Amino acid sequence: MRLPGMSIIVVLLATVLCAQQPSQIVGDYIEARSNHVYGCYCEWSGEGVTGGREATLGWHFTAGEYGGTRMAGVKVAAVIVGEHTLSKGVAPRKSILFFDTAASKAQRQAAENLLRERHGELLGEILNVHTVPIQFQREADRATLRVGELLTLTLRKAQLPDDALQGAILWYDPFVPLTESTLATTLNTKYQGRDFNQQWEVSEPTISGYYGRFQLATR
Repeated sequence: MRLPGMSIIVVLLATVLCAQQPSQIVGDYIEARSNHVYGCYCEWSGEGVTGGREATLGWHFTAGEYGGTRMAGVKVAAVIVGEHTLSKGVAPRKSILFFDTAASKAQRQAAENLLRERHGELLGEILNVHTVPIQFQREADRATLRVGELLTLTLRKAQLPDDALQGAILWYDPFVPLTESTLATTLNTKYQGRDFNQQWEVSEPTISGYYGRFQLATR
């Protein structure tokens, strides 16, 4: 026998349960550092003192909402410079954020708030925020990031053992937790911005990065 109001109770319970389920923000990710993430001991020990102070990161949100703002399509890049190697602990660092011009003002603000909340320690002191056309492409064997004329980054899937010296091992995981990740060889990276007192352009292939997919739970 169906009790009076039972249907209403079931609907209300279902509504509450759905409201309690966290939503997911997902997308593509790319990173490259100025040190090996996979290399031999000599490379690791030498770079531990003077290397790995610079990094380039990129996010391409493909689905999800944050603070009521739709995130799909938003592209963000970051350049980080640390006082010491970024791969060892929480070295003091400063960063610059770039947001794609195709994103709305609300989307750019939501993306900035999300990155500050989830990756504030990684980014450190954010010196400046720019709005620039961003191109981000991730394929099975390659990923590329271009930020106007200021920044370019090209990675391909690492080819082991050919891309590494004998005895090489994995030293560092991605900065950002990924649901799927590809160990990558950086083919070229260039930064020509003026926010730091340094610029760089490197075209020597090095296993110094990752690309893949990220997923963040939000309520």
